[in-house]
Amino acid sequence: MYNQSKIILLSLVLFSSAGCSVSQAVNKTLSPPPDTKWVNFEIKNPSQYTKPFPLEVRYISYECKKKRISGFDGSVITEPSYNVIGIPMQQESGDIWKAKVAMTGGGSCKWTLSAVNLGIEYIDAIHLGKDLVPGTAVGVSLAFDNDASRNGQYTATFGDLNLSPKYYPYIIEWKLIRNRNDLTLLGQHDFILSQVTNVNNIKFEPLLDESKIIRYIEPEKKIKGVHAKIIYPDGSVISDGTVFPDFDKIDKMNVKK
Repeated sequence: MYNQSKIILLSLVLFSSAGCSVSQAVNKTLSPPPDTKWVNFEIKNPSQYTKPFPLEVRYISYECKKKRISGFDGSVITEPSYNVIGIPMQQESGDIWKAKVAMTGGGSCKWTLSAVNLGIEYIDAIHLGKDLVPGTAVGVSLAFDNDASRNGQYTATFGDLNLSPKYYPYIIEWKLIRNRNDLTLLGQHDFILSQVTNVNNIKFEPLLDESKIIRYIEPEKKIKGVHAKIIYPDGSVISDGTVFPDFDKIDKMNVKK
C-alpha cells in the first residue's frame, strides 16, 4: 500500500519551512481553465510486486504570497505560496498506468504547475525473503519552473521525456536502532532530476532485474572499526565503511540465474 512517508519529495520540498508564518490561510482550490495545457504521464509497471505511487504535484502562486518571520534575524520575508496535492495513477491496461496534470491550476490564487514526482515502489516483498518490509520509492522528480529547480542539480530537457532507468532489489538489514529488513530498489539515482520545457508527454518505463540482489547488513553492535557489510550479487563482500553499493559494479556483473 502507498505510504506518504516513503516518498522522497526532493523537488517538492517546501523552501518556506524555516521560520514562522505570519500570513492568513491561502485558498488552495484549483480550477483549471478550459484552455489549459495538460501534461500526460504514463508509467509501465515492471513487476507484479511493484506499483506506481500517486503523482506528487506541486503548484505555485505568486498571486497569493505569504509572509514568514526569518529564524535568523527576525525579518519578515515575502514569498510565493505552494500547493501540494496527490493525483492517483489509473491502471489503463495490463502494466500501463496513466494520469494527467494541468499546467494551469487556476483558482483565485492563479496556481501554476511547479513540480511533479512520479515513480514506483515495492508493494510485496515475500517472494524475495521472509519478513521483508517494502521500503522507499524510486522514480523521477520533474521541475516545471526555476523555483523547483533552484538547487541546480536538475538536467534541462526540451520536449517529451521517455525514461527507462534500471533497478535492482536492495535488501537492508537494520540491526542497531531497529530490527527490521527492508526491501527497496537500487538505481543509479533514487530519483532522476529533470527540468522540463515544452513537454506534453512523460513516460517512465523502469526496468527491474531481480536476478541481482544486493544486501546491506548492519553490525549487531556499534564497535569502532566494525562496519556494515555490502554483499554483492556475485557473493563479494565489502566492509570498509562504504555506505552505498556501487551501481555500475552491479550493472556489469555476470550472475548465473
